[in-house]
Amino acid sequence: MTNLAAALALLFLTHAAPSLPALRERLLARLGVRAFRIAYSLVSLAAVAWVIQAYAGAADSPWVWSPPLWARWAAVLAMPLALWLVAVRLMRPPGKGAAWLYRLVPAPASAGILLWALLHLANVGQARALLLFAVFAAIALFALVKNMLTAAPVAGSAPDRVGYRPAAAALAVWAALLALHPLVIGPDPLAWLALPG
Repeated sequence: MTNLAAALALLFLTHAAPSLPALRERLLARLGVRAFRIAYSLVSLAAVAWVIQAYAGAADSPWVWSPPLWARWAAVLAMPLALWLVAVRLMRPPGKGAAWLYRLVPAPASAGILLWALLHLANVGQARALLLFAVFAAIALFALVKNMLTAAPVAGSAPDRVGYRPAAAALAVWAALLALHPLVIGPDPLAWLALPG
């Protein structure tokens, strides 16, 4: 678990540190834009690879608790909202629609990822998974708070229309995740619905 904790600490730092304005400006001034992007990409990939290796190596980590049944309901029913928040950010960037949402949540993708991480935290009991999703939640929360503090106000004349496409995309991804989760990731999100006997 020590190896996994160190890997996740590096993953958090690769997301948090470069987004701090003062540090980012110093790195850009010293490295230049191209070299900064290359270095950042390499360090990020190395951190992800380390997390994957360390997570696999912590397969024998203890179970901390047994997730309650309500958490399974919450994950299945709330995931479309998390996916919709991410889809809105990708398909309706600031100034292109959903002005009301950006006034409420300046970083909807970070809010969606935070919700995704919290839903998973409520549904995992093994120590390695709890640590993994806790760090994902911390990364998303850091980005959300930073954007709330630094985002420019959304103009009142910005378009408010979201449209159906983000919702359609979110539902499509949700259905795909329900179908593919047991095949690609392992646990079946709907296994608890099976009746006994």
